[in-house]
Formats: sequence, C-alpha cells, structure tokens
Amino acid sequence: MRAGDAGLACDACRTGRDDVFLRLRPVNVQTPHDNPDLGVLPPLRRNIAFGTMIVAIGAVVMDNVAAALALPTIARHFSVSDAQSIWVVNVYQLVLIICILPMAALADKVGYRRVYIAGLATFAITAMFSALAPTFGLLVASRAIQGVATACVMSVNLALIRTIFPEKRLGSALGMNATAGAIATAAGPSIAGFLIEYASWQWIFAIGIPFTATAALVSYFAQPPSPTRDVRLDLLSALLSAMTFGGILMGISAIGHHWPVAVSLALLATGLLAGLALVLRLRGVADPLVPIDLLAIPPFAMSVLASILTFTAQMIAFVSLPFHMQSTLGFSVVDAGLAFSGWPLALACTAPLAGVLADRMSQGLLSGIGLSILTLGLGLLALLDADASLFDVALRLAMCGVGFALFQTPNNRIMLGSSPRLRAGAASGALGTARLLGQALGTALATLAITTNVGGNAAFALWGAAGLALLGASVSLLRRRFPRT
Repeated sequence: MRAGDAGLACDACRTGRDDVFLRLRPVNVQTPHDNPDLGVLPPLRRNIAFGTMIVAIGAVVMDNVAAALALPTIARHFSVSDAQSIWVVNVYQLVLIICILPMAALADKVGYRRVYIAGLATFAITAMFSALAPTFGLLVASRAIQGVATACVMSVNLALIRTIFPEKRLGSALGMNATAGAIATAAGPSIAGFLIEYASWQWIFAIGIPFTATAALVSYFAQPPSPTRDVRLDLLSALLSAMTFGGILMGISAIGHHWPVAVSLALLATGLLAGLALVLRLRGVADPLVPIDLLAIPPFAMSVLASILTFTAQMIAFVSLPFHMQSTLGFSVVDAGLAFSGWPLALACTAPLAGVLADRMSQGLLSGIGLSILTLGLGLLALLDADASLFDVALRLAMCGVGFALFQTPNNRIMLGSSPRLRAGAASGALGTARLLGQALGTALATLAITTNVGGNAAFALWGAAGLALLGASVSLLRRRFPRT
C-alpha cells in the first residue's frame, strides 16, 4: 500500500467516518503524513494566508451587493429596460451556482490553492472587462465569466481554511470569515452609492481589482500545498449538474416573473429529470461530482438541509423587507437602508463570538439557538405596524443578525468537521451550493408572494421566512444525537 493510501485509511479509521470513505483509494495523494507543510504553517505565514482570504471574500461579496444597487444606473447608461438590466446580476448568480460543484471537484484533483489563485486572477481581469464594457452584451458576458471565477474562489474558500488552521481553531477561523462577509455586505450599499453619486457605475466593478489581484499574488507565496488526488473529471456529470440547477432555478424564477406556465413547467421538468439522471449516474461512485457520498453522513446531510432552509428564509426577508418598510411602514429609501444595516452589523459583531463558542460547545445546540432567535426576529418584523419607528425595525433586524451568526459558523463547522479531510473541497462546494440554492429559492418565493399579493402585503412572506427558520432550528437541534455535533 502506498503512503498516501495508508494515510487516508488511517485517517478514516481514526475519525470514525462512514465506511464508504474506506473505499476511497486515490492515487498520488498528498497527506500531512507525506508532506509536513500541509496544515502546519508558521503563525506569520498562516496569518498572511488567512488575511488574503479575508480580503478576497470581502471584495467578492461587495462586488455582488454593489452590482445590484447599480442596476438602474446601468439600465439608463445602456438604454435597456429595468428587466433587461437584471441579467447583470442574474447571469452571474446562475453561472456561479452551476459551476461551484465542478470547480470543487477540479480542486480535489489539482489542489485547492491552484483553483483559488486562478479564480482570484480571473476575477480581477473580468472585473476590468466589466468596468470597460462598451456594450450591454459584453457587460453581461464579462459578468458570466466573473461568475465562473467566483465559483473557483467560493468552492475552496472553506476547504483552504481547514488546510491552514488546526482543528481546535477551525470555529474561530470560520467566525472571522463570516465576519468579513457580513462587513462587506453592510458596507457594500454605502460604498456603491458613493461611487455612483460621485464617480461612475464603472467603479463598482473596478474597485475590487487591486484587492483581488493582490490577494492572488500574495496567495501564490503564502497559501500552503493542498491535498491532490488522481481522479477523473466527470464531464457528463458536470453537464447534468448544470442542467439540474439551471433548470430548477430558471423554472422557479419564471414562475415568480409570470412567464408562460408551459415555459416554467418545461424548465422545472428539465431540471428534475437531469437531477434524477445525475443521481442514478453517481450511485456507487467513490468520488462523485455532486457529493452524494457525503450526504450519507447524517450530520453533514442535516447541515446541508438546515443551510438551505436558513438561506431561503434570509433571502425572503431581504427581498420582502424593502417593500414592507417603504409600503407598509412608510420609510424613505434612506431610512430603510439605515434600518437594514442592523442585520449585517449585528452579524459581524456576533460571528467572532459564535466561532469561539463553536469550538467549545455543541454546534448543533448553538446553531439551533441561533435559528430560534432568527425565527423570533422575523416574526416580530412581520408584526410591525405603520407606527413602528426606525429603531424598532433596526432592533428586530439586529436580532435576526445575531441569530443568523450563531447559526452560520457552527453549521459550517459541522459540515467541514463531519467530512473526511481529503473531501474538504467537496464539502466546501456543497456548502456554497446550499447557500446559493437557498438564496435563489428565497428570491423566487418572495417575488411570487409579493407579485401575487398573497396575504395582502410582504408581511406574509416574512411569516413564511419565520416558518422556514423554525424548521431549520428543529433540524439543527436533531443533530445533537450525533457525536461531536
């Protein structure tokens, strides 16, 4: 038996993972037994490597948030309709969710470091193309390629964290990573508004270029070698995966935008049939593109489900709240923006504490408590009447942010900790897919509720979000039955 094989077998036995992983016998595996650099970084180099990841995730998140705010300006600049301008965001998100699992599979083969650096460099280049695009079509094309680049970064982001941090500090690192994303989400609208008002919409895309380019350069020297495996890339499974997620998400979006019923049903049917074919193709495969092998691990599968439910609830709130605050509560756009910042700011303040707690207590219990707080916050938002003040709304949104932070970090830790180390890339890709799938579902459901005026106003959508968060809390608490969760 080769050294890499022995390391993997011993690791599987030592961690008590599902027997399915004992069948994994990759060729040319690098493990910490073979390469002492893996997972063992001097503190200075580890801090530099993690610092570049914080900068990169902040730039990527802020780019997407800012792009959404710039859509009206972009529509006027290129003389396109508001509906057409949305493709600047839609094509990016669609390509991202389609590509994130294939990129995670590629990273397992060639190494997380290579995929990550390539993604950052491509992101910087395509951001420049987006800023300089002379036509709307070229802007949309640039954003599509940018979606591929973001998939490279997000598919391995958490896997790299597991590579450079020891297990005992994993929760704290995940908490800091969540804080960076929350701060970028909170600051994005303000920075975007300033750039649009005093510069031009092109700077929305250009501002991230120096950060991602520098992160790519520094990562080349700072990021450690990553585990690699000699596995075959399954292109047919990648195509079926793209058809599955693309068909389902486009079908749900078509319903929300009141496309012809036949078109919506055809898209949904295509996605479901492709998904069935994909599952049948991957049954019994030791290293599948879509990590159905990891879903055989109960804590991992329950964490994926809880993540989908929670991000669906989050996006329902994010889409419906502006309507609720401006139409029902009578807030101005500025006041609504100020109140809304309570969520990401509270998340940013709570995430580091959540990371520390996730290393010291039951992660299932902590995430269940977090989602219970989120449920309460969403319910209180739905109960607000026209006399509510800005402080009332901001306080409830801050409660939601605290609850979300207490859920996100321990849930991510369970997903990474319950999967074998050499499948960290697949686990990271699954986590990103769950988040994006939940966000897409939440956007479509909120759009459907608002456009059909079900329940009279957007408060109905908020009650639905609270119900999903409560269901997620139940799933999270059930994980306490399993060891180390």
